[in-house]
Amino acid sequence: MLSLKLFRQAKCSVFAAQRPISFNALSKCVNRFNVTSHMGNKILTKPLLTAPMIARFTGSAAAVKTGKNYASHWRAERIISIALMGLFPASVLYSSQIVDTLLAASISLHVYWGLEALVVDYLRVPVVGQLANKAGHAAIALLAIITLAGFLQVIFVGDGLGNAIVTLWKL
Repeated sequence: MLSLKLFRQAKCSVFAAQRPISFNALSKCVNRFNVTSHMGNKILTKPLLTAPMIARFTGSAAAVKTGKNYASHWRAERIISIALMGLFPASVLYSSQIVDTLLAASISLHVYWGLEALVVDYLRVPVVGQLANKAGHAAIALLAIITLAGFLQVIFVGDGLGNAIVTLWKL
């Protein structure tokens, strides 16, 4: 409630009413005003909105620090997911080593990204420590490599991945 009063007093509401307000403009406006409490002869100043809360809305600080391009990673995940919808039927209908290898690589990559999201979400460094986080990433990388090796074994030594799917489907 205090922040809303200060927001109105700061004439930021007039700014917001004149045009659509962005989160950057909101953070600049709110950061100008601080809550001040007097304790004895000391003045303690506390920002209304803390930096992590503003960073969540602006989103640019985290991406700049890590140097990763999450938009292209997200786009690649979606492309692989959509490609899987066509590769499964193609592998069953037209089983060749090229189509089966594309399917195997797509499945392995898709599984790796899915499990990596679980590790990133649930094995965070502040919660479980650096060792458990690194062990989780190493385990899913090893699992993805073993999965791809198994798929390639079925493709090049066995009947092929498409024929293996058909055989399993007949059971």
